[in-house]
Amino acid sequence: MTIKEKVLTSCKTSFAKYGLKKDELAKLVDQIVASRGLTDESTDENVTEAITAVEPYVGMMQAAFNRAVSETTKKYEGWVDQKATPTPPKNPPAPPVPPTTETPLTAEAVAKMIAEVKNDQQKAVNEAVAAALAPYKEREERTRLATLLQSNEKLKNVPEVFRSRYQLDKEENLDSVVEQINNDFTEMKQKLVADGIFVSAPTTSTPQSEQDDFIKRMEGFAQRNAPEPEGAS
Repeated sequence: MTIKEKVLTSCKTSFAKYGLKKDELAKLVDQIVASRGLTDESTDENVTEAITAVEPYVGMMQAAFNRAVSETTKKYEGWVDQKATPTPPKNPPAPPVPPTTETPLTAEAVAKMIAEVKNDQQKAVNEAVAAALAPYKEREERTRLATLLQSNEKLKNVPEVFRSRYQLDKEENLDSVVEQINNDFTEMKQKLVADGIFVSAPTTSTPQSEQDDFIKRMEGFAQRNAPEPEGAS
């Protein structure tokens, strides 16, 4: 008995409830033998496994056919004899058969997989290095921005002790921060004059002398306004 004869015999028993015709069974047998790789040397167990794997698809096709008949009958109710037995199509489509073997890997596919793994590893290394260097880069950037602000020509008349209280977050904000520092310093000097702390706003010919004068005046003010110790006359 050939393998097709074995499969056909088993299909007649397993699929009897589906009402398949002889030619339909023959086409189904061809599909099972081809897709499952059965040969005359295949065992009865191999045949049973092949038929069991295909049976759900045959049942699905039969259920779809029955549903179509039911919906059609309901749509044309009154025009179709309810007692008439629906005739199945002569050549129903063969059920889809899932692939049973995987495509073997080629040398090109293996090389591609290795390259992808290397790329992923390199990406992970780059991200780790970037994360480790991030604090140092941030520190360098803060130092650069501070130097850029403190060395600005427009702040040469503002004492360092005053302008060092300000920080530059972005280089594009340099002009606005410089303007704010000058405005705040001018406002502070005017307030000191108005409060009588200074007779006139401190002005000097050089930034260094202005800073020294500013510090000296503030120290003098602190000394003059320090509370007297207890028991002093």
